[in-house]
Amino acid sequence: MNLIRKFEPADFPWVIDIERQVFNEHDPFFYMQFYETCSDGFIVAQVNGFVVGFVVGFLTSETTGRIFSLAVHPSYQSRKLGSALLKEIIQVFRGIGVSEIILEVRKGNLKAKRFYERHGFHQTEVVERYYNDGESACMMRLKMS
Repeated sequence: MNLIRKFEPADFPWVIDIERQVFNEHDPFFYMQFYETCSDGFIVAQVNGFVVGFVVGFLTSETTGRIFSLAVHPSYQSRKLGSALLKEIIQVFRGIGVSEIILEVRKGNLKAKRFYERHGFHQTEVVERYYNDGESACMMRLKMS
């Protein structure tokens, strides 16, 4: 059974494991800080009692939400869990009156870029050498209606 719900502290080891397998670029401390400062925007996907994905979003202004990270464990990808997480965070942002959502993806991550485009995001710019390893980022935006 699939369940989309708010992050709980007991989910922390699952989130760190997923982050390491999918990205391996964020300090685990960030995720506890997100839980402490913007828990409404920290959501997990649970399948048969196991946390298999998460999304973290927060406000950058009164009208702009930012998706910091969205990841699904490699064994559970292509099961629409990422879409469910994205739809949930969009609903959270909509509920607090956000007019746009922004995020960035690695320029070389075409799978992620196409995923966000399917959900209405469009690329606004490319930021050269955005990531620590020198890769550029595609900045993307979703205008809320």
